[in-house]
Amino acid sequence: MIFILYSGCGLFETRTVEPPTEVRSTFTQPTSPDIVLSNLNFAITEKNLDNYIRCFVDSNFSTKRFQFIPDAVSQTSYPVFLNWSLNSERIYYSNLISFTNSSSSSNLFLSNINFNTGIDSAVIDSDYILVYNHSRQNIATVTGGRLRFVMSPDSRSLWSIHGWYDFLNEDNDTTWSVLKANMFN
Repeated sequence: MIFILYSGCGLFETRTVEPPTEVRSTFTQPTSPDIVLSNLNFAITEKNLDNYIRCFVDSNFSTKRFQFIPDAVSQTSYPVFLNWSLNSERIYYSNLISFTNSSSSSNLFLSNINFNTGIDSAVIDSDYILVYNHSRQNIATVTGGRLRFVMSPDSRSLWSIHGWYDFLNEDNDTTWSVLKANMFN
């Protein structure tokens, strides 16, 4: 009798594996400026808002405040940049993620990277291409330009970006600033 119950009920059969419900998260404690860049890259690839924001200065542990300076054309074209803050950064990136299918690609490509690192600060200059396959109409999915990140360690000795400058490389570039301004609303 037990044999019949055991073989017929399916209680001990293996079931199909379900896909994970948690967001992928690759984040390493940023003990150096290059780890901050790596974390930013993973946050973009994984579309992870929390890890993206963790790349920027946390005012609870630093006297520094986040500052984003858009490219010159965007600065005059988009009034949203007059009061850009870390919360603005959060809103922009949250909106960008919400308009992007989880299976769509998003990648940051940095090239011609120049590190200028001191004991308590670092300046990183790089050309960039950001590919973010979102679904918003009339907003570029590929942006490019040149960026400068200014980083420093906080009271926990963890590095983060507190200054971000965006520049046009070519006159016809659609920069990251344009994407931020259009995704903010």
